[in-house]
Amino acid sequence: MTRYVHTAALVALAIVSNGPQATAQTAKKASGTKGESGASREAVLVLVNGKKVTNADLNRLLMTRHVPEEKREAERDRFIEQLIDTRLMQQFLESRETRASKKEIDEQVNRIRDAAKQRGSDPDKVLAELGYTQQALRDEFALPIAWKHHIDRAVPNERLKAYFEAHRAEFDGTKVRASRILVKPASGDDADWQAATDRLDELRKEIVGKKLTFEVAARKNSQAPSKEQGGDVGEFPYSGKMFAQFSREAFKLEVGEISQPFRTPYGMELCLVTDRTPGDLSLEDVRDDVVARLSQEMWKQTIADLRKEAKIEWKIERQANRQAPSVE
Repeated sequence: MTRYVHTAALVALAIVSNGPQATAQTAKKASGTKGESGASREAVLVLVNGKKVTNADLNRLLMTRHVPEEKREAERDRFIEQLIDTRLMQQFLESRETRASKKEIDEQVNRIRDAAKQRGSDPDKVLAELGYTQQALRDEFALPIAWKHHIDRAVPNERLKAYFEAHRAEFDGTKVRASRILVKPASGDDADWQAATDRLDELRKEIVGKKLTFEVAARKNSQAPSKEQGGDVGEFPYSGKMFAQFSREAFKLEVGEISQPFRTPYGMELCLVTDRTPGDLSLEDVRDDVVARLSQEMWKQTIADLRKEAKIEWKIERQANRQAPSVE
C-alpha cells in the first residue's frame, strides 16, 4: 500500500504514548485555530464520487502524521490527496462486498482503549480532543483489515510463487557489491537536474569507452562520501542498507554492468555492480515480505485505475505544485 500508513495505529500510538494534556495540546495544534467552529471542522474540501473529505478528516491526518503547524499549509494538498485515495479504496472494497467484520474492528478499538486506560488516559476524551468520532475511528481500522481480506482472495499461492520467482534476488538474501558516482544538481531547477544528467552521460561514455575507469571517475567527480573509496559502497542486500532507488537499480545489473543515470533523493547517479552473492532463502522464509510488497504494488495500481474513472471535485482552491518530481 504505497505511502498508506495505518492511521488508526498512529492514533493509538498518540493515545497511549502521551498523557491527556499533551495529546490535547498536540490536537489543538493540528486542528488549527483555537475554538474552531463545528461548521469549519466539517467544511467540505473535496467530493470523491460524491463522498466528502472534510476539514476534520484533514486535521486528524495532520495530527497522526505529526505535521508541524508551520508546515501544514504547504503540505495541505499532499495530505488531501491521501484522503482522496482512502475514499476511493473504501468505495472499491465496498463495491466488492469486502469488509472488516464487527468483531475484527471491535478487537482493534478495544485494544487501544485498554492501552490508553493503562496509561491513565480517558480514551473517549482523548479521541474527542483529536477530532475523532467513534465511527471515524472504526472506519480507519476497517480499511486496512478489508484490504487484507481483498489481498487474501486476490493473491492465490500460485501468484505469490510467480511473483517470488520474478523477484527472487530481492527476497532470497542475495547481496551485491556496487560503486556509485553522485552528481548533485546546482539547484532544484529542471535545467540543473538535466545538467547533472548530461555530466553523468559523458562520464559513462568515457568509462564504457575505456578512456577512464569507474574508480577514477568517482574519485574525481562523485559528490558522495564513497568517492574516497573510488565509489565503492560495499556489499548490501536489496532492502535494509542502501536507499531504495539505488538498490532497485543495482539489482537490475549484471556484474560489471553500469547503469544509465538515475535520480535519487541525493542527485543523479551512476551505479556499477562489482560482485554478487546469491541468497538461499525460500518463499516460505520470506512469505510475509513478499505479500507485503505485492500488496503495496496492488494498492498503488488499484488507486491509479480508480482515479482514471473517479469524479473528484475540489471545493477549495488547489495549491501550486511545489513538490520536486518523484524519485520513487
